[in-house]
Amino acid sequence: MESSAAPPILEVSGITKRFDKFTAVNDVNFVIHDGEFFTLVGPSGSGKTTLLRMLVGMEKPTSGDLSLRGKRINDLSPNKRPTCMVFQSLALFPHMTVGKNVEFPMTIRGVEDSERRTRAMELLTLLHLNPTRYYDKNVTQCSGGERQRVALARALAYDPDILFFDEPLSAIDAQLRKVLQKELKDIQRRTKKTFCYVTHSLEEAMVMSDRVAILRSGVIEQIGTPDDIYSSPKNAFVAEFMGEVNLLSIIAQEPGQATWEANLNRIPIHIPAAPALEAGATRKLLIRPESLRFLAPGESAGNSVQVSILNEFSLGSRIQYHLEVAPGCTLTVERLREERTTATEATLGWEIRDSQILDS
Repeated sequence: MESSAAPPILEVSGITKRFDKFTAVNDVNFVIHDGEFFTLVGPSGSGKTTLLRMLVGMEKPTSGDLSLRGKRINDLSPNKRPTCMVFQSLALFPHMTVGKNVEFPMTIRGVEDSERRTRAMELLTLLHLNPTRYYDKNVTQCSGGERQRVALARALAYDPDILFFDEPLSAIDAQLRKVLQKELKDIQRRTKKTFCYVTHSLEEAMVMSDRVAILRSGVIEQIGTPDDIYSSPKNAFVAEFMGEVNLLSIIAQEPGQATWEANLNRIPIHIPAAPALEAGATRKLLIRPESLRFLAPGESAGNSVQVSILNEFSLGSRIQYHLEVAPGCTLTVERLREERTTATEATLGWEIRDSQILDS
């Protein structure tokens, strides 16, 4: 568990959710700190949405406890919790203007008209929606990105302790999604609100989050900052989920030595001495695409193999190569554009320190 200077606002202790014989979430434990951007991420079926529904009160845990600022909230309905949810569908009122949508939470609380309008305009300004243009505009006339901002402004109008987000950007086009990711993080930083975000998108989790919890089959595999998880994944599943990687199947030999099971070929390679592996132990060896390089004649590296270059893909400032080491066994390499090669055959190298032994 990562430490933080901020106190915990939400504590999740041993939360489990079963549907008949199926366990969707299994003994999950974590805390969310006050003012933190915390993201639950995982593939489809990992349990992240079920977990979120329990956090907001839409589902009751089968077992375990949820505590908000030290108070148990398992039995509190969503409307009794000082939290708010932004759904993928946004759930805006189509018959209302932008201003009235934002004012709605204050209306049901009995806030006076003038105060509601002032606060709505402040929130629209915060969300980069000029009140002069948008306050009286019907919400159905807004674009997808504008409606997303209106939904967030309405959620902030509730003044919740925690804002929960259920994949709110998934239906927006890729270019706008990148803009809104950064805006959400900026808004969270400026408002100092606690955000708990659910997504299947690695990019969203990496761009916005202070910490990320990666789920698989109802279990949290790892919690940490995006940088920590990227540089030190707990296992092969986390490594693959956090980005494009090379995972080599290896069999340990003597200390620091292994054979790489490259399809039907066994290639001797050097591996990190720690953790120490018994001879015959099978593991995965992680090598990031950016850690591999083409060796010039006479240049050496901790490990080197001969490769054929199958394909080249332009990624803007970088070039990605797909290489074949043996029939059916490929590697992915990423280099800066100025390091581009035109060769069809090459010697590929990497340093031992740039590889990491992982459990499967």
